[in-house]
Amino acid sequence: MRMRTEPESTMAGVESEIAEPVVDRPLTTTRYQFAVEVACSMVLAVVGFLSYPIVSWETPPQVVYGVVVLGCCLALIWRRRNPRIVLVTVAVLLVVHVLVVDQLSVFAGLVCLAAAYTTQTQVIPPWRWISATAIFAGSAWAVLFVSNDVLLSALSTKLIVVLVAWALIAVAALLGSIRRRNRARVEGAFERVSLLEAQQDTEHRLAALQERHRIAREMHDILGHSLNIIAVQAEGARYALRSAPHQTDQALAAIGRLSREAVDEVRDLLDVLYTDEPSAELTPTPHLRDIPGLIGSYRHTGANIRLHHEGDPDNVPSQVGLAAYRIVQEALTNAIKHAGGVPIMVRIDIRTNAVDLLIVNSVRAARAVAVPRRGRGHGLIGMEERVRALGGSIDTGPNTTIGGWRVAATLPWTR
Repeated sequence: MRMRTEPESTMAGVESEIAEPVVDRPLTTTRYQFAVEVACSMVLAVVGFLSYPIVSWETPPQVVYGVVVLGCCLALIWRRRNPRIVLVTVAVLLVVHVLVVDQLSVFAGLVCLAAAYTTQTQVIPPWRWISATAIFAGSAWAVLFVSNDVLLSALSTKLIVVLVAWALIAVAALLGSIRRRNRARVEGAFERVSLLEAQQDTEHRLAALQERHRIAREMHDILGHSLNIIAVQAEGARYALRSAPHQTDQALAAIGRLSREAVDEVRDLLDVLYTDEPSAELTPTPHLRDIPGLIGSYRHTGANIRLHHEGDPDNVPSQVGLAAYRIVQEALTNAIKHAGGVPIMVRIDIRTNAVDLLIVNSVRAARAVAVPRRGRGHGLIGMEERVRALGGSIDTGPNTTIGGWRVAATLPWTR
């Protein structure tokens, strides 16, 4: 997992050719690139030593020319790592070449072409254009004002040579510009690939996290309801053994039934986790219409629960119905767990595009409600997550108007 940013903005930024780097390109030179630079410099050195003027140790100009050839070839090896330093070094050596040798050479022309290519591939603006301008100006200066070559005695010939040199330098610079753009496109493609991979990894992590939260919420809702009722029934069976032995069988039967239901619901949840079908859901999925049965399952605990129901639950979408069922289930479980057998009122109002839920303890139970633990349990967090996923609202806490505890939720939907 850009993660990073919006994909569209990223793609647009890379496609816009290629934003210029903020520094020269001292890219990490690989062994292959270094070997290529060495090979090219060796070829250039061979041309310099074999072409005119001849390199020897007889006269000072010939010695200087040999030093210029060696210096330029060695400098060009490092043009990827320190392009501006290399260009300045080559420029100084070529000026010395023109002033001392006082003759044009094929080697000097090839070095100028290599320098022009380097300005476009390795140097950022404005140094790129300053260096290219210096190469054009230097070549014209060397031909027109410095060279004493007999073949360039006529001004018209010199002008032709300058134009040809400029054309060759322009071609070298154009090739360098094309190379830079192609390289930027390749780097942009690799950047987009790495960005998409990071984004996909982030999305997968978030999906896995959401799935874990969903599983934890379902397990809490399924087991929390059943285990709390089983605990109440077990306590009731304990006391029934002493005072009303005939009720013990009823309590144990309820414990067995709830245990089997919990096992079946957990098995259904595990079946969903093991299946490869992306659309698999819990079977059966609880709904608003199942709330009367849910309340009936609490009757064996001695809980006094009243249900007020308005509207047709068949008009409620399954996702909203499941969320409403789980909220009522969690609220009833908490009320029985923390407040014992206090009267509880459940009100369900189904409107055109929303369902309103209200679960409250009666005024008489206000003193009986246990003090909640510090912090918030998973049940309240799960209810808020369900409501937030549907774009609804929920309010939980003490009922300041009539006393007791209150859970009020609104779950909207769109047709």
